[in-house]
Amino acid sequence: MVDYHIHTILSDGKSTHEECLQYALKSGLQEIGFSDHVCLKFPDWATRKAHFEKMKSIFLDLKQRKNLPFSIKFGIEADYLRGLEKAIQKSIALFPVDYVIGSIHYIGDWNFDTHPKDYKHVDINQFYIDYFQLLDECSRSGLFDILGHIDIPKKFGYYPSFSLKPYYEKMAKVFAQSDIVYELNTSGLDRTCKAFYPDDDFIKTCFNQNVPVTLGSDAHRASDIGKYFNQAVEKLKAVGYRKIAVFNQRKRNFILL
Repeated sequence: MVDYHIHTILSDGKSTHEECLQYALKSGLQEIGFSDHVCLKFPDWATRKAHFEKMKSIFLDLKQRKNLPFSIKFGIEADYLRGLEKAIQKSIALFPVDYVIGSIHYIGDWNFDTHPKDYKHVDINQFYIDYFQLLDECSRSGLFDILGHIDIPKKFGYYPSFSLKPYYEKMAKVFAQSDIVYELNTSGLDRTCKAFYPDDDFIKTCFNQNVPVTLGSDAHRASDIGKYFNQAVEKLKAVGYRKIAVFNQRKRNFILL
């Protein structure tokens, strides 16, 4: 079991690296990965540019730890922003990462992930169409190793009037063509939508297209590390998955579930 999606106080997490390590000691995980936000819009929930060197320094220190029952991996969760692909690539190159999670939190200048009140005057159908277009571009960009919370528009319980299955089918084919991994992100169970990201139909569609999967809790507190993972593994096995993707220095491998 691995948890590749953990935030710390360097971005919008509430726990330090050390607190996360202490909790992970009780988790039974084989690998944990820190993946604080790096967003070139520099919102208050992302790592400040002035802290980039600190992030690297902390990671290099953690790599020196001995006798831990799990491996520590260094990732970042980088926002995909249309038109800023070269700048994103340069920012990623600043870090000695094992993997990069590509996520979408913005449509234009709207941070749709943060304020549910912003949805009152939104055309939800168009919102989903715009999101999946960005997810398509994000997947094809070649910038990322893992796609984060791939159906996050449902976070606050808003859904389009049309079926999403054609979008799932299209995106799963794009993921396969792009040779990219998606995460089963368990944090959605604690959101308004009360569901994993992605939903069952999306997971099945990805499996049918042989798209690899990994696990992430999206923990913002140490106590959320590995949360709901037993349910997640059961779900993946029920669909047919028998292995999950792991990373080292941006090279992908697999371990058995």
